[in-house]
This record gives sequence, structure tokens and C-alpha cells, in this order.
Amino acid sequence: MNDKKQTLVLFNTLNKTLESFKPINEIVKIYTCGPTVYRDAHIGNMRTYLLSDTLKKTLIHIGYKTLHVKNITDVGHMRQEMLDQGEDKVIAAAIKEGKTPQEIASYYTDKFLKDEKSLNINPPDYMPKATDHINEMLEMIDILIQKKIAYEVNQNVYFDISKSKNYGILSGNINNLNTLNNEGIDPNKLNARDFALWKSADKDRSLKWASKYGPGFPGWHIECSAMSKKYLGEYFDIHTGGVDNIFPHHEGEIAQSEGCFSKKHVNYWVHGQHLLSEGIKMSKSKQNEYLISDITSRSMDPLAFRYLCLMTNYRTRLNFTFSSLRAAQKGLNKLRHLYWLYQNDNSVPLPFKTSLNMNSIKIWTKKIDLALLNNLNTSKVMSSLWELTKSNLTSKEKAYIFDYIDPVLSLDFKKYHEKFNLTSIPQIEYKKREQFRKEKKFTLSDKKRKQYYKQNIKFFDRQNGNFLVKKMSNFETDINTNHISGSTDVRSLLHSKNKKKLSVCLIADEYLKDFNRCLKSVINNVPNQISYEILIAFNGVNIKNQNQIKSNYKSNGNLKYFYIDPACGAGAVRNILIKQSTGENLILLDTSIEITGNIFEEIITDLKDQNIGLTGPFGLKTNDLNHFHENSISKEYVDAIQLYLLALRRNTLMKVGLFRENFRFYRNLDIDFSFQVKNENFKLLSNPNIPIKRHVHSVWENTHEKTRDELSKDNYKRFLTKWKNYKHLLIN
Repeated sequence: MNDKKQTLVLFNTLNKTLESFKPINEIVKIYTCGPTVYRDAHIGNMRTYLLSDTLKKTLIHIGYKTLHVKNITDVGHMRQEMLDQGEDKVIAAAIKEGKTPQEIASYYTDKFLKDEKSLNINPPDYMPKATDHINEMLEMIDILIQKKIAYEVNQNVYFDISKSKNYGILSGNINNLNTLNNEGIDPNKLNARDFALWKSADKDRSLKWASKYGPGFPGWHIECSAMSKKYLGEYFDIHTGGVDNIFPHHEGEIAQSEGCFSKKHVNYWVHGQHLLSEGIKMSKSKQNEYLISDITSRSMDPLAFRYLCLMTNYRTRLNFTFSSLRAAQKGLNKLRHLYWLYQNDNSVPLPFKTSLNMNSIKIWTKKIDLALLNNLNTSKVMSSLWELTKSNLTSKEKAYIFDYIDPVLSLDFKKYHEKFNLTSIPQIEYKKREQFRKEKKFTLSDKKRKQYYKQNIKFFDRQNGNFLVKKMSNFETDINTNHISGSTDVRSLLHSKNKKKLSVCLIADEYLKDFNRCLKSVINNVPNQISYEILIAFNGVNIKNQNQIKSNYKSNGNLKYFYIDPACGAGAVRNILIKQSTGENLILLDTSIEITGNIFEEIITDLKDQNIGLTGPFGLKTNDLNHFHENSISKEYVDAIQLYLLALRRNTLMKVGLFRENFRFYRNLDIDFSFQVKNENFKLLSNPNIPIKRHVHSVWENTHEKTRDELSKDNYKRFLTKWKNYKHLLIN
């Protein structure tokens, strides 16, 4: 059935082109850059490991044997200063409890392996730890020094990139001296870009080893070179990783390995693209990374994430949302369900192989293989599988093809349903339902169906009058479709007619005291003659607090709730509320604000002037875009309105657009949006007469100083990138 050694085409980062795969020997040798185990691996990391898993399973699928190595980096990145700062809560707790870096590494290694298992990622043949291969690294360093390709300075050993003919061949960073390898600038380096092979360690560092160069620890790049050489040899077939590994890590690997062994290092470099969240790279500092536990805690199958990744080519950036994951879960459920129906279709007698049309099957398996072998085009494979479900093949033939490709897809079509034991369902009970249907007692039949559905047991009626019985998993029954995970999940009502005079947008978070104070002040001060709505976003708020808020205000029919899970960034959550608003005038209100009088007539009066795009009590002015100063003394035109309270006409948004969603943190988001408004020739009016009281901003006060500074700077860079050449918009 399977044509052995079919040609696999891969995109080789080394040559920037698609190439037919030709193995060096009978066994295909693969190296994958594994996790750095000082923290959890997020699902962006896991997408890269899914790539190497799919590649390996594809090679096995077409008849190759493989030898796969995936390392554990438990030194190098895991700097003591990082541990001391306690940037990771788990690590901080571990330090407090007196745990060692080795214990921390072991903890996160175990979690990583469990996460991989949940995604059906097969373990490698070898998973070496960096700390077990220090001698191998030192041996390579010695050779490089002997060849005068590396040099020692003050107990640090650096690789001399000027001695590498091919440095930059992978990344293209050949002569760019501004690209520094993140090693810092040692004035004793021969070249600023020379990277560390061995770094000296101070006496307080816990992870250090003796060497002829003094106590120290290895550089990042030398770790992988040493471990790949030990288990795969000096020259092997395929090296995989994420695109962020290309430079400097993989570039460094090539330089030092080829320098050491005087031969080519790797034939094929295969890199997976980033997994994005809200349009930006997933990272802890951006507060937009998610773990496998974030998937399972929402009663979703980790394999739904595998399904989602399979639906997009590995060389294409994938923007992750929980809405897309829920859609993937539904798609996976559907395919599993269809497979189960195919397997339970008794219209073809057993043994079913004698009833199979192998010529028809081969047409489909060939189609699937052609897609898979074309640079692992799994999205085409999945679309072919969906096409198959609508084809004229028999159920058993379809099941055969599912079984044929699932070893590569690893979606558990067969194993999944084996998990659920149907023998616990009393035969006599569902025989009763069958009898009810035959006697056309459909009310009783439906009652029996509902009775079992509550137990996650579902009946499927067949055309012949019989039916099948299936045990449903939590993955099939607990998908919450009411939750919003991004602004694209809600349709825009901005083109619709105004239904209210006023829309007030509030964001509920963990600071319920602030929220309740703000909401009460709004309700208590809205004049009776003004029709209004209050749109409330539960931005990652737990169910208990949601219910408490709804219970407190259940008598108020002007409140509209939006359930956001997980919490969206500052720009996205405001866009959700804006898109769903129906008021002529729109107020975005921070929960640190308490309204103390009739602000609404004041705001509505301001916005009657069609030249005014934004108004609010706290305005900002600047002369150079570098320093913004708050204006709260007199009513005047300003350069920006702060998001403590920002009001505008809803129809203004049709011209100026929504908030930029790459602003996950709120700081500087208001300045950026203000410039959007000014760029459409609107004026911004600061009105300190609006009666409000500003309380402590809990989000700001309870965010770590370093974190909020970093996030603020990131946002300011985004602002400057777009608006630095727009000084003509400033108020003179």
C-alpha cells in the first residue's frame, strides 16, 4: 500500500529554497533544540516541537528509520541573577523554599515532558541535559583554541567570527556589526559580535564548573554543538527549531561545529514560524503567553491545539486565540465522531478488508501523501481529510484512510473512542428506546434520549430504524461558546443606528472594590431623561465574581455583559465594547474614577461641536512628543485625552478607527488613539469641569515596577514608530 521512500520536499533555511530530502545514511539523524527549563514552555514553544514531531513521523510514514535527539538546556540561560530577581513566581517560591537550580530544572523538565505527552509528541531517542555534557563542551572549546578559531580573555573564551568563512550563511547577518549576539560588549573582544564559548563565573554563582580557563559555565551555542556531535556525529541530516533560533543560536552552532570538525555540520535546517497572540509574539513579558494547562483548565483537549497547528503551514505565522482553539476543538470532535460512525457502520460485513475498494483508497492516500510530502503541507492534508468525509467511499474505506494517516497527524481517531466504555450502559435501557421508536412513541423515546444525554451518553438514529450509542467526553460537551477571546469574536454595530443617547464602557478585573465604586457612581448620576447602556467586560474575571456583580445589579436592565476569557489586552478589550455599543455618545471609563455629579450633560454639550473628536477631564500636552504634561486647570485644546475618562461620538470611530490591539498594556494607548483622532482633523478638548474624583489606579500600583516600566516603554516605542513624523499635529 505504502510506496516506500517517497520523496519528501523540505524548505531548507540554509539555502532558502525547497529541496528534495536525501538522507546521508539509512537512518535519518535529527536534532531539535529543546526547552530551557527554568520556567514553563508555552504553547508557542510547543508549536515548534510539534513541527519536529510531524517531520519525524512523516519520515517514518514513508519508510525511513530515524534517530532523534532533543536536548534539555539546564544551564546557560538559567542565570543566577534571573533566579535572584524572582521574575518567575515558581522560581521565586523555589528559592524561598531553599531549592537548588537543579531541582528547579528537574521540576520544569517533568512538566515539559507531560505537556509533550498530552500533545502526542513522541519522545526522542535521546534527551541529553547540558549539565551532563560539560566535558564534551570543553573538549570542543580546546580544539577551537588549538585551531586559533577561539581565544581566551580574562577566563572567558570567545569564538572569533572573523575565522569563520561561512558565518552568517544561515541568517544573512554577515556584516551587520550592529547585531550583537546578546553577549554584551567586552572591551577585550576582538570583535563585538564574537560570542562566548565559556564564561567566567563569580563566586556566588551556583551553576559553575572547573576548567583550565577557570570556574565558569558554557555558552548557549556550544551546548547544542557538543550534544549533537556526541549522539549524531559531526555531520547529520536535519536540525529543527523555531525561527528565533536562526540567529544567533544556529548561526553560532554552524560556525563552531564546522570550525571544530572542518566539515559541513547539517544538511537541512527546518524552522517553524512564531505563534502569535493578539498579533504579537507570545512571551511572558508581553503578558500574552498561554500554557497547556490554560487549555485543559477550560475543558479542552490539548490535541485541539495540535489540530489547530496542523491547519496552518509551519512556515506561516499563526495568530492564536481561544476562539480559534474552540473552533479547532469542534472540528476535531466532528472528525472523531465521523470516524466513530464509520467504524460502527455495519452495512459492510466483516472482515471489512475483503469489501474495500483499494483502488479508490489509493487515490485518496496518494492525494494525502502528495500534500504531506510537499514541505509538510498539513493544512492540505486536513482539507483532504474533510473532503474525504463528503466522498462516495464507504464508511469502512473512509475509516481505513483515517487509520492510514493518523500515525502522522496523531489526533487519536481510534484510541480516543477506546477510552470510553459503553458496556456500562444497560442494554435493556436503550433497547427500550428502540422499541419506543418502533411503536412511534416519540415522546417517550425523546425522554429516554434526554435522560442519557445528562450522563453524556448520546443516541444517533440511523435511517434503517436502528441507532448507535456513544459516550461523550468533556471535550465534546463542555465547550463554552459564550466566551470572547478577541475583538474579532464580536460583530461591529458601529454602522447601525443609535439606539441610546449614551454608552458607558467599563472593564471589570480583579479589583472588584474599584469596579463597584465606579459602576455605582455611574448609575447614581445618569439623569433620568438620558437613555443609556453600560457595557461591562468581564476581562478574565472568575465565575464567582461575575455572579456577584450580576446579582448586585440584576434589577438594572441597562447593563450588558461580555465574558472575556482569557483576559484581553488593553486595546482589544476596549474594542470589544466599542464594537457592541449603540449609543450616540460613548464614554470609556476607568474604574479608578468615581463620578461625583452630572458629567453626562457636560460631555454631551462638548460633543455637540462636530470639530471635537475627544473630550475628557484629563488632557495632555507636549512640545516634542518626548514629554507629555497633564492639563487639568482650564478648559482648552490638548494633544491627548487620558483614558481615565475619554468621551467621543460613536460615529467618529467610523472615520478614525479603533484602538491598536498590539497595545496590551494601557499606558500610552490613550496617547496613540488621541493622535489617530487628531490625524483626521479633529480637536481634543480637555474639560476639568467634568465632576469626577480620581482614586488610586490599582492596576498600576499592583504591577511590578520593572514590568510596568518595560510595558510602558514598549508601548511608547509603538507610538513613536507611527507618530514621530507627525509633530504638525501638536497644539502650539
